[in-house]
Amino acid sequence: MSASVIFRSKRSVWFTISVVLPLGFAVVMAFLDPWYVSLTMLPLLVLSVPIYFRTYYKIRDINQLNVVCGLFYNKTFPIDDIVSLRPTSNVMSSPALSLDRLEIRFRDKKTLLISPVKPDQFIALLCSINPAIEVRKK
Repeated sequence: MSASVIFRSKRSVWFTISVVLPLGFAVVMAFLDPWYVSLTMLPLLVLSVPIYFRTYYKIRDINQLNVVCGLFYNKTFPIDDIVSLRPTSNVMSSPALSLDRLEIRFRDKKTLLISPVKPDQFIALLCSINPAIEVRKK
């Protein structure tokens, strides 16, 4: 692989509503009197909007998986340490905007839940880098 490949996170309807509703509420409040009350929504918007637009998974050309979510989560994992992949709908907190997720297990028994838009292409690319990855079906 010669270049990095980015997979955006799949977005569920429930997550889209949870971001758009407060945003719309803040806009409506900005046109009401007193307008400055809409500023109370600012901390929520500053945290939730970047998560919605800045959650992605980058497979880098140096055999690393880089996971970015919002302003504060940016971690890199070696692809050679991945032991298995399996589809899941686990609701645990994770850098995933959908419940249609992949569970990635690492050698050190840690797990990561992500939700790439094209999971089959994502899995194929990881397996082309590390053929030892066990892919489980639902």
